[in-house]
Amino acid sequence: MSLASLASRRAGSANPEAGLTLVELVISIAIMGMIIGPLTGAAIFFLSQGQRGSSATSDDTSVRAVVSTFTTDVQSAETVTVPDPAPCGSSNPALATLTWSDNNGTIFRASWFAETVASQRTLVRRRCTGTSLVATAQVADVQGTPTVTCVPSCANAATLELAGVVANGEQFSVSAARRPS
Repeated sequence: MSLASLASRRAGSANPEAGLTLVELVISIAIMGMIIGPLTGAAIFFLSQGQRGSSATSDDTSVRAVVSTFTTDVQSAETVTVPDPAPCGSSNPALATLTWSDNNGTIFRASWFAETVASQRTLVRRRCTGTSLVATAQVADVQGTPTVTCVPSCANAATLELAGVVANGEQFSVSAARRPS
């Protein structure tokens, strides 16, 4: 007998204010527990999967930003300084500074740093024109400090590689060739 039929049967009885018996109440609470328990587990599962998906998307976006920006800088570079004690726009040493000039003789520099910003380790790119800081971009949140490797050497680098781990654990390695001198 369902709860609805019990309620309707009791509504027509001599005592219209009578509620459920103790047995009926215990059975209805047990049924609700059997329904709510799995629903709660499912909700927790789906919420945790959503957070994992968000982390993966964040990692992917960070890696794409590093690949795009670092590759462009390396392909433009006429000179490479790894590490750079006197970088563009900061008194702290940079992982690398890439320098190039345009047809008008304007000198551009892009310096790459690993800095702590708001308690998060971040890969930062600062771009200067001449000696003036033009832009600062937080490229990606990272774990630790990424490394820059030059092939065959940093004095005469044909290829540069930037490698590290983004904040949520995905490893990245970006390799780009410099333009021929």
